[in-house]
Amino acid sequence: MIINNNENIKTSAVYVASLILKEFTKHKGKRLTIFELSAALKKQNIKHYRQLFFGLALLYGTGILEFSEPYVYILND
Repeated sequence: MIINNNENIKTSAVYVASLILKEFTKHKGKRLTIFELSAALKKQNIKHYRQLFFGLALLYGTGILEFSEPYVYILND
């Protein structure tokens, strides 16, 4: 199960992953720094590193993102 029915949807990995993908769409690029993503998510009220971690882990596990310090790359358009 990706989302627990007792969990707040706005803190779920799926929701955070969607916000991360929206940031890539906004910047019209294939790479962002982890710092840019963190700052953008803070504006969306995602303030805990754990939420960012799980969102990134979900996207990495599905083959959408790749990492190369300090950048996060999007693989699929």
